Amino acid sequence: MWSPSRKCGPVGFPIPPGESDRISVTDPVPLGVRNASTTNNTDRLEHAMKFRLPRPSQMPATLRELARRRPVEAEEYLDSHHDAWEQIAGTHPHEAADILEALDEEGAADLLQDLDLVDAGDVLDQMRPEAAADVIEELHPRQAAGLISEMDPDQAADLIGALDPQERTAVLDALDPDTAREVESLLVFAADTAGGMMTTDFAALLADITAAEAIEALRSLHEDLGSNIRYVYVVDDAGRLLGVVAFRDLVFAAPDTSIEQVMTTDLAVVRTDTDREEVAELIQRHTLIAIPVVDSTGTLVGMVKISEAIEGIVAELGEDLTVMVGAGEEESVFTPVSTSVRRRLPWITFNLAVGIVLASVISRFEGTLATYAVLAAYMPVVALLAANSGAQSLAVMIRSMAVGDLPRGRAFRAIRREVIVGLIDGTLIAAMAAGVAAMTIGLFTESGGAEIAPMEIALIVFISVWISFLVAGLVGAGIPVLLRRLGQDPALASNIFLTMVTDIVGMGGYLVVATILLTGTG
Repeated sequence: MWSPSRKCGPVGFPIPPGESDRISVTDPVPLGVRNASTTNNTDRLEHAMKFRLPRPSQMPATLRELARRRPVEAEEYLDSHHDAWEQIAGTHPHEAADILEALDEEGAADLLQDLDLVDAGDVLDQMRPEAAADVIEELHPRQAAGLISEMDPDQAADLIGALDPQERTAVLDALDPDTAREVESLLVFAADTAGGMMTTDFAALLADITAAEAIEALRSLHEDLGSNIRYVYVVDDAGRLLGVVAFRDLVFAAPDTSIEQVMTTDLAVVRTDTDREEVAELIQRHTLIAIPVVDSTGTLVGMVKISEAIEGIVAELGEDLTVMVGAGEEESVFTPVSTSVRRRLPWITFNLAVGIVLASVISRFEGTLATYAVLAAYMPVVALLAANSGAQSLAVMIRSMAVGDLPRGRAFRAIRREVIVGLIDGTLIAAMAAGVAAMTIGLFTESGGAEIAPMEIALIVFISVWISFLVAGLVGAGIPVLLRRLGQDPALASNIFLTMVTDIVGMGGYLVVATILLTGTG
């Protein structure tokens, strides 16, 4: 840590002798890192780091941005300024976590080892589990176990769950037995359930103790639980949840009053297998900062904090986005390449099959296209407009389902609404597209081919666009509802199914309308 004899900035960041708290890159020794062994690196930093050294209060955010843009330079600076790095990790663990996530795994592991165990555990708590796992895998299992022991149990379980199986086993074996048992008890729950989100650090008191005894017990618990004392839960001798008592009621209750007399029994509770969407909805509905989790017997086993609920719903929305386009569920930039390929390939293959079907549909109108080749110029316009309209309906429906705004009883009304919106938008866009087509038909007509009158192409485009919008609104809103009724994720490759329908209806319908109006046959 920093020495009291060194000159420091307003929040304790050390400032090298002879430097002000704001240094220009034109100074002879930028950032104070020049010495006999680092001259070359410093010269490179001198040219690469085009910013002034910020005031100490701005240092964490500045280094975070530097790490994201130029990770090598950020790592070299932190390697040369251990005091600054320790200060950032100790006072701004969020910023320190962001810095480590931006660096390569080996460099991040080295910086993590430079911290004391408590600070390192706090930083790991703030990192995404996949990123933290990549860093931990650079360490010896015993070193990793020492750091993980300082983490919150729920965060430690998420991190260990993200490790490779072999590394996971080695780290669990290196943990002390009590911590290992606690982490393993959390690993059995799926990540998208209350059990997978909960922490086992919570305050629970027996119902038969007095208010004075409860206050004294909370003083002892505070040292171990810290900020995890969100609520004081009341349990019986078997650990079954009976109620919750507010701090205010404890303070104002007579010292000899039993907490059973002042506790509230009407409280929101979830089970270990409750889906994270429902957990987040209950926390929001009841304006809670945490919600208790019980097992099948009603025994209190943990609590889900509001921060975990927010992370869970963000993860759920992210999954919906990736699943909607056929990427793997829970896939991220940390997912192994082989896993991503295996998850994506089936849907891309399905897209190939859709393309063949579409080609077959278009080939049925080969005669029309041969005679009126200019029709091909407007085919993508119709399909593109329909796909965009359908994607809007799809996004609205999936978002509404994700946040709980679309109960099953409102599904039909929601679909009807999207169809009406599609018809109104379709009428307006069809009119504009028809006008554009009428004005540009002369630019695309080749000499020697059969000509289409401006009014004819305008009518063809208007009808086909209007029909495409009608179908796109119906399908975009209907696919998620249908998938939910079938017990599937409403976002499951829904964009792929939508694209299939809008392409076939858009291009196929366009050619059907053109054939009927131009040749009188279907």
